[in-house]
Amino acid sequence: MLGIYQLIDGALGQESKFDTVSNNLANINTNAFKKDVVSFNRMLTLKNISTIDLTPGPVRYTGNRLDIALETPGFFKVRTPEGVRYTRDGAFTVNEEGVLVNQNGDPVMGENGTIQITGERVTIERDGRVISENDLAGKIAVVDFDKPSLLAKEGRSYYLYKGEEKGIRPAGEVQMQQGYLEGSNVNLTEEMIKMVETMRAYESAQKAMQSIDEMNSKMVNDAGLLQ
Repeated sequence: MLGIYQLIDGALGQESKFDTVSNNLANINTNAFKKDVVSFNRMLTLKNISTIDLTPGPVRYTGNRLDIALETPGFFKVRTPEGVRYTRDGAFTVNEEGVLVNQNGDPVMGENGTIQITGERVTIERDGRVISENDLAGKIAVVDFDKPSLLAKEGRSYYLYKGEEKGIRPAGEVQMQQGYLEGSNVNLTEEMIKMVETMRAYESAQKAMQSIDEMNSKMVNDAGLLQ
């Protein structure tokens, strides 16, 4: 019976991997999305490890003056009703109060608080300085983490850092591109191959379980005949 339990664990593990790959594919066009990677222990059981691949995605031109792509490691800080969250999605806009916000309507944090935009002419320098009508409106804050593995996805392109506050620090050399956005780091071909492999592994585990079940049934029936 131990063998069939291991097969069940393996099948459930493959199901979990399939769900992860499906989610990656569903977010192939999501700004700055970072794919999840599932790995298994040597026994191929449910004790799998899911990690976030923080490799930067490709940068594409949009022409929108408030779109910002981070070309260096780090995350933007955003003030949400639940507290500060982190993101690499630089699709920004300006709300009715003239505050720089993201697509969720949450303020993008500068090094000295929120960033107030006045007028139509906005230039965002490579280092994150925001120039509005020839005046310095602020500098976009970019942070990095001592332990990036402690970042957890929260949806809406947000990350929560589960480590200690002292593990959050200003990013080193920051380079941004105005009028560009970072894309998803999901590789379509790679993920499709993973999906096919996962489906095959799942089907193999199912067939093996069916064979064991049939063998057990035959043993029970044969034992009944012998009596």
